[in-house]
Amino acid sequence: MERRISLFLRYSARLASVAAFGLVAGCAQQCPRQAVAVVPYNPPGNALAAVPAGGITWYHVTFATNSYQIDPAGQQAINTAASSMQNNTALTATLIGKSDSVGGGDASNMRLSQQRAAAVRTASLNTGMVPAQQSETRWTGERQQSGQTVTDVADASNRAVDIGVH
Repeated sequence: MERRISLFLRYSARLASVAAFGLVAGCAQQCPRQAVAVVPYNPPGNALAAVPAGGITWYHVTFATNSYQIDPAGQQAINTAASSMQNNTALTATLIGKSDSVGGGDASNMRLSQQRAAAVRTASLNTGMVPAQQSETRWTGERQQSGQTVTDVADASNRAVDIGVH
């Protein structure tokens, strides 16, 4: 009798394991996963490198960690850059979004740097002084950091959009 109960418990445990696996597998097929868009690396490229160093005026908009909200100091930098371009169709603004190494890794930092560049572009267009065709966005994520710290992760200069007017 004891042997029958032992066998019954063993087979019941196996059956429960198989049923649980089937339930999890079925749920995984029924519940569609949210696709996370991959943001490709979009560095400034050769066009900006071809401009002589003295031919670019740089402005910087910094951000809080994991944010693309523009603060008043950032808006002031955008306004200054936009006013330098006003009525001069020969100038172009290259907006380069960056991020530090804090956060969810390369993909999320790439997306964050793109969001930062897009936010600064929108703010510069909203000034009314920069036409859309005179503005281009680029982003580098955490791949091209400008500031180095002892831990090499959280330098505020890497949480920025650099605006190069050329």
